[in-house]
Amino acid sequence: MKKRNLLKIFICLAAFFFGVHAQSQSGYKYKAQLEDIDATKFYKIDLPPTVIAKCKDRLEDIRIFDEDGKQVPYILREDLPAFKIENFTEFPILKFGREKDKQTHIILKNASQHAINNLLLFVKNMEASRVFSITGSDDSIHWFIIKENIYLENTFSNDGDNTINTLLFPKSNYKYFQLIIFGENVIPFNIIKAGIYKEDILFGKYIELPRPAVLQKDSLNKKSYVQLNFNDFYKINKLEIHAEGPKYFKRSFSITKNNNGNYNYLLDGYLISDSSNIFIIDARTKHLQLTINNEDNSPLTIGADAYQLNTSLLTYLQANKRYYLFFGDSTAQFPKYDLEFFKDSVEKNPADISIKSIENGNVIHEKSKGSSEKSKLLLWIIIGGVLSILLFFTFRMMKEVDKKKESN
Repeated sequence: MKKRNLLKIFICLAAFFFGVHAQSQSGYKYKAQLEDIDATKFYKIDLPPTVIAKCKDRLEDIRIFDEDGKQVPYILREDLPAFKIENFTEFPILKFGREKDKQTHIILKNASQHAINNLLLFVKNMEASRVFSITGSDDSIHWFIIKENIYLENTFSNDGDNTINTLLFPKSNYKYFQLIIFGENVIPFNIIKAGIYKEDILFGKYIELPRPAVLQKDSLNKKSYVQLNFNDFYKINKLEIHAEGPKYFKRSFSITKNNNGNYNYLLDGYLISDSSNIFIIDARTKHLQLTINNEDNSPLTIGADAYQLNTSLLTYLQANKRYYLFFGDSTAQFPKYDLEFFKDSVEKNPADISIKSIENGNVIHEKSKGSSEKSKLLLWIIIGGVLSILLFFTFRMMKEVDKKKESN
C-alpha cells in the first residue's frame, strides 16, 4: 500500500514539474519592429504573408508592445472576398414653389445619373392627405409623365419629427424629376431631402503569395495529380490555375489540402480553355493537391499563383516611440481590448505603416525578462524540492526494508 502511495506522489510531482517546465517554455517565437512613428494618430498595419504564416490559425497570438513594454490595443480587420455596402445618394432640390398653374412644383436632380425605379422622400411629420404626380426631363424644360395620382397621407412618426416615404414608379433615367402637388390652395408637405439608397459590391484586396513549386504526375488511370508545394504555412484565399493544353478543353478537377498526411477536401470545379480559372478557397497549408480528370484526353500542363486576402491591424500609436509586433505563441488566446467597442467610430482612412524584418528565435518581451528570470529561479527551487521529497521517501523506504529484514 505504501509503495502505491509513493508511486502516486511521484506521478503527481512529475506532472507538476513538467507542467511548470512547459509553461516556462511559452513565449513569442517572432518579433518585428514597426516603422518609425512621426505623428500621434491611428495607423493601419498590413500583415504580410510571412507574418500570418507564423501565427496561429485565427491570429489570436498577435500583440503590439511599445518600447516601455506596455501592450497596445488593436482592432483586427480581415477583408472578405466580396461584400455589400449601402450608400445614400441625395438628389438636390433645385426648386420648390408654386408655378403659374397654381400647383406646387418640386424639381430634383438625378445625382446618380442612373436609371431608377424608386425615390426616398424624407418628409416632416404631417397628418394630412396629398395627391401628386411625378414627371421627368433631361433639360428641365420639357417634362414627361412617369406616374400620376400618387397619394401621400397621414405620414408621421412617434419616434422622430420626420418619416421616410418610398415612391415606386416605372424605371426612368431622366436627369431631372419633378413632383407636382395638386391643389390651388393646398399647403404642400415639407420635403427635407430626397434620394436613393445604392447598393455597391466591393471586392477584397489580395496579396500575392510566393509562387509554389509544382510537381505533376500524369497517371495511367486517366488522372493528373498536381502537388503545389509552398515554402511556409500560408493562408490561401484565392488560387489562379494556369492550364495549357489543346485549343479547347474543359476538365473537372478537385482541390484538397495536405496537412501532415491528412487530406481535406476544399472544392470541385472545371478547368476551361480561354478562362481565367480563378477559384476562391480558404486553406492554411503548405501543400495543395489538384486531381484532374483527363478522361481520354492528353494531360494538361499546370502552373498556379496563390493569393491571400488582406489582413491588417488598426491601432493608435504615439509619435517618436518605438513599437514592436510579437507573434508565434502557441498558448496565446485572443486579447480583450476596449477599442473593439469603438471600431465603428475610429478613423476610416488611417495612415499605413509596415513592419521591418522578422527576428527568429524564442522571443520574450523586454518587460517579461525579469519575470522570466524569476520563473527560472522558481523552477530550480521546485526541482530541488521534488528531488528532496523523492530522496526523503527513498531513504524512508530503505529503512523500512532494513527493519523487515531484521525482523525476518
